[in-house]
Amino acid sequence: MNNADNTWHLPPDNLSLPDDETHVWRASLCLSPGRIMAWQQLLSDDEWSRANRFHFEEDRNAYIAARGVLRIILGQYLNAEPTQLRFTYNQYGKPFLLPETNPEKLQFNLSHSDGLALFAFTRQREIGVDLERIQRQFEFEEIAGRFFSPGEAALLHSLPDSMKPEAFFNCWTRKEAYIKAHGEGLSLPLASFDVTLKPGKPARLIRTRDSPPEATQWRLQALWPGDGFAGALAVKGNGWRLQCWQWPD
Repeated sequence: MNNADNTWHLPPDNLSLPDDETHVWRASLCLSPGRIMAWQQLLSDDEWSRANRFHFEEDRNAYIAARGVLRIILGQYLNAEPTQLRFTYNQYGKPFLLPETNPEKLQFNLSHSDGLALFAFTRQREIGVDLERIQRQFEFEEIAGRFFSPGEAALLHSLPDSMKPEAFFNCWTRKEAYIKAHGEGLSLPLASFDVTLKPGKPARLIRTRDSPPEATQWRLQALWPGDGFAGALAVKGNGWRLQCWQWPD
């Protein structure tokens, strides 16, 4: 897909999620104190406990906003009250809905960075999304040498300096989205698979070391959340199309 496919539209009134679609929502987490106070009422006790672990109010409010938006969107897809949804987590921390509150087998993932969030939804497919603010002053090649595959690190090194920030965060978000879709945390090493990273080239999972056929079973999609950000989506399986929605607030 090209950049035009990442245009963010306001969602329709009759929102639905067909089996052959994947939806990504973009939302600002910079909300008024009144909205934060209202949305914290949507959270469960364990979510409220997690929120209170944040030392800085800005981080706590971003968490509350992200969970509030997530619950509202899930409620729209499932025709359920946001407060009635119940989450569970695997051993690596990936969230899922409990089956009794998710009869339609909806899968989701979220990521946020610097006041912006992405929420990804699909049905009966493994899914991961990642979002990062592009940093210009960064030890790109040192970090790439430690965590990327040798081929990725070599390609990053070969690029002009002006392209390296975007290329690095292209690679990072695509890898993170794929790892998050697997739901196994860093037990799946970043260097165990290769993705494309060169700016202007399509996102793609090139190869996986442990299971070569795996690469053909996944689709990576570059996302364009806004100026100064990099984003990526990873979904297992093909035959779906992407819809990008803008949270109205």
